[in-house]
Amino acid sequence: MAQRQAGIAHIASHAESNWRPIAQTYSDPDVSGSTLERVGLSRLLSDIDAGRIDVVIVQKIDRLTRSMTDFVKLLELFDQHGVALVSVTQHLNSQDATGRLSINTLISFAQFEREITGERIRDKIKATRRKGLWAGSIPPLGYEVRNQHLLIKKTEADLVRRIFKRFVAIGSITELLKVLKNDEVTTKQWITQTGKIRGGHAIDKTYIYKVLNNRIYLGELHYDDAWHEGIHSPIISIALWDSAQALLQKRRRPRKSITKNSDVFLFKGLVFGNDERAYSPWLSSMRRGRRYAYYIPQRDVAEGAGASGLPRCPAGELEAVVLERLREKLRDPPSLIENLPTQVKQHPLFEEVAAKDALTEIDAVWELLCPAFVRPLIRQMLKRITIAQDKLTISWDMQGIGNVIINHLKARSKIAVESGHKRTSRR
Repeated sequence: MAQRQAGIAHIASHAESNWRPIAQTYSDPDVSGSTLERVGLSRLLSDIDAGRIDVVIVQKIDRLTRSMTDFVKLLELFDQHGVALVSVTQHLNSQDATGRLSINTLISFAQFEREITGERIRDKIKATRRKGLWAGSIPPLGYEVRNQHLLIKKTEADLVRRIFKRFVAIGSITELLKVLKNDEVTTKQWITQTGKIRGGHAIDKTYIYKVLNNRIYLGELHYDDAWHEGIHSPIISIALWDSAQALLQKRRRPRKSITKNSDVFLFKGLVFGNDERAYSPWLSSMRRGRRYAYYIPQRDVAEGAGASGLPRCPAGELEAVVLERLREKLRDPPSLIENLPTQVKQHPLFEEVAAKDALTEIDAVWELLCPAFVRPLIRQMLKRITIAQDKLTISWDMQGIGNVIINHLKARSKIAVESGHKRTSRR
């Protein structure tokens, strides 16, 4: 509230310049400025893209971001849209050279301070764990913390032993998950210092793997990039641990098979279910000399096949459908051009007829383009693919499409200029 009032007062002081506050306030309480993945910031960027904002007011620059890299990206985006960045308490304005220099200097120091603080925290954690004490926030399932000592919490420790023993007996994470769900087993629950209840969610495969791979249950602590004997009591025996690890080792699939073939998945990171959870790239085991590529719901990965109620999608089929829709859009330029951002339409090279020609030209030569060129081109124009039980929704990145058009027009203009130079030289 205080930051908003300071911003309103600063705007009022520039009334002679026709500054007027908008009704919307963009805030992200309890979210660190070290990340750009913030709801309020996302709304701000959307409104900037829509041309609703001329000046962004912040109390301090590090309220926007504490990362120099992220700050440069945001400043470039503001510049593209003709938006100024103003800091109230630091009296800085990104529209003048002195202000830009000061802003970059301040954000560099903010990032430096954050990194130094991080180093100090990590050093303190290492020093504490070398003494066999717990340094961290929430202890793992099975333990509670008193005076930095890990103490066994009986009910949770019994659950940990049960998870290990049942896994060794059943030999299947999927079957174990079914048993635990039937018994309504949940993740560790705790109360924050402010009295809020956290955890206690339905258990999933990821959580089970985390438990089965945690050597803390052997009485060890991790520091200096290795596991060392701690002073807390173990929950499980080494024999039970070894039995569980032997079964897990049999189940492990070499990770290099996914990374080696990562180019198989054209839409990696762009596919989501209508439950807002991502789809993951997945390669099958070798069958008759080949692997099959799919996009599968994250919930199915975590809780077992069918948990999400959403279909798994063969990669080739999904990509064929999306590419065909993209090319249909390229063949029908008006449906794209009318939705382009304002700053694209205001570019000196932009003309509606030329933009239409650019899109149809790209479609005309599509089959001749090499994969190394097509892949980034597609990802630049595509924003998100949302899959429902019986529906596929595609969101296009209009800024990206605008950039493709402008780049095409720049290339065409360059070719025309070079051609003109050649004709001149012959004369």
